[in-house]
Amino acid sequence: MNRAHPVLVALLAAGLVSATAAQAVELGDASVLSQRGQRLKIAVPFGSAPGENVAVTRFAVASVVSADGRPVPAAQGFTISKPERRNVLYLQSREPVDLDRIRVEVSVSNNDVERIGYDLRVPPARYAATEAETAPAPRTVLDRRTKRRGAA
Repeated sequence: MNRAHPVLVALLAAGLVSATAAQAVELGDASVLSQRGQRLKIAVPFGSAPGENVAVTRFAVASVVSADGRPVPAAQGFTISKPERRNVLYLQSREPVDLDRIRVEVSVSNNDVERIGYDLRVPPARYAATEAETAPAPRTVLDRRTKRRGAA
């Protein structure tokens, strides 16, 4: 019969060692899903042990800075979400961002690396058509007689 070591049993009972210790989480390359003038939305894939259920509470936005010193969204104002069955994080700021470049640092609790920094380029807002370009084109009205007789 295989018996557990008495010291390990005592540590488990005291809660000092977890039977399912948190595994290291590796963060992948971030993708910006928003545009300038919108709330900053970032997708960050991550890797973990097979079958490990990684809680969203392990992640936090540690800092947000701009290269030119312009105002940035507060790090604590980001919402963090993750789909149930996919290893991807979605980070979204509370305020809109009007910067072309921004640095976001993400921390993962119980991990080897304290913070992972991403230097991101925020794409410009899509082309906005002017009112003249979106107005309907004038319709030409054909005279019924011309239509019946055909064009001469």
